[in-house]
Amino acid sequence: MHGRPREYKNKLKADPKAQEGYKKKVDAIRNGTALVLEYRKQRKYDPAILDASAKLLKVVPEIYTLWNYRREALEPVFATAGSGGAAEGAAQRASDGELALTHACLMENPKSYSTWHHRKWVVAKGLAPLERELHLISKALDEDQRNFHAWNYRMFICRRMGRSAQDELSYGEEKILQNFSNYSAWHFRTILLHQMYCGPGGAGAGAAAGGSASQRTPIPHDVLDQEYDMVHQAFATDARDESPWVYYRWLVGNTLSHLTHHKLALKATATATSATATATATATATAVAGEAVSASSSELVDATDAAARDAAVEGEEGAEEEEEEAGRVRVAAVLEREAARLLEDHLAAEPDAKWPLLTLARLREAQARLGLAGSPEDCEALLEEARSLYGRLMVLDPMRRGFYQDALEGRAFVVVSALGTV
Repeated sequence: MHGRPREYKNKLKADPKAQEGYKKKVDAIRNGTALVLEYRKQRKYDPAILDASAKLLKVVPEIYTLWNYRREALEPVFATAGSGGAAEGAAQRASDGELALTHACLMENPKSYSTWHHRKWVVAKGLAPLERELHLISKALDEDQRNFHAWNYRMFICRRMGRSAQDELSYGEEKILQNFSNYSAWHFRTILLHQMYCGPGGAGAGAAAGGSASQRTPIPHDVLDQEYDMVHQAFATDARDESPWVYYRWLVGNTLSHLTHHKLALKATATATSATATATATATATAVAGEAVSASSSELVDATDAAARDAAVEGEEGAEEEEEEAGRVRVAAVLEREAARLLEDHLAAEPDAKWPLLTLARLREAQARLGLAGSPEDCEALLEEARSLYGRLMVLDPMRRGFYQDALEGRAFVVVSALGTV
């Protein structure tokens, strides 16, 4: 767990008897594992060997081949679930037994990938009480709030329960308020917000929840504004903690995604308008030909249709330009507001604070490179400010000098632009 260093290696160096005991333990684990693997090779799943594998896993839960052996042995048992009678009881006992085993293994190693995976496999069989699982995982997160295995398992259980993203958002916020350094809880929040506003059932129904911010339907500005306010509370508590700043960068990326979304939406609208106009013109020409009107009448109709079509396209283009400009103005206002907050709330008191300086540099660079600062001269001035900030960070944080050098030369922005963030 966090803040609990592993001391066993130091103890072994200082105690010859402990070294001898450790060697015997390792030899026993190797021999036991070899025995189980031999039985697996022969496709034999004797109860005694299953018991042996369970004992080994309680000592070393990361031997994933032993978990595979147990799944192979128990799959036929779980296949009988729902058939009633003795078979049903055997499947339930198998489920309860595996849940008890994984619980014991997680007490030994709360961050065992193999153990969490096996527990998910058992729960997916549909015989575990989900309310109990949610209660257990809540207790586990009380013990270690930043265990990302437990957070992932909680999401898995909530999906199976059909628990709403809004309910889970409240739970995650509670954990964040308990500890602003809880990176896993911040990450959990990003997933939930995308589910609510960018995924099935949200405002952006049908949009993918994965990918970069620029590839998703944007989270609404008013929601992002509330998130900005929340993360600034974390900054006020401890501006040196990295977790809220990572989340803040994610927020900025989602703000910038509105620019890309506007362009894609307007391009789609323009394409649809053009197609409609073309179809209308074609239909009109066909009707005119069918009625066998005179050549002079046809030319008059064509000219009239062309004029109407051109007027419609010009009107659409004008509306699109206005909408795109309004979107750019909104994003520019958010970036400028956030830059001002960093200057007034953080850098005024601590001029050399690393995270506020780096974030301000990124905001200024985004404003400049995306043309959100007004005139070309204003954009160039902000770009120079960003470069100056990167140079200052090279002095304040020499261990990451190469990172700031790349940023100063514009290479970092190329990468983050491709990722849809800043």
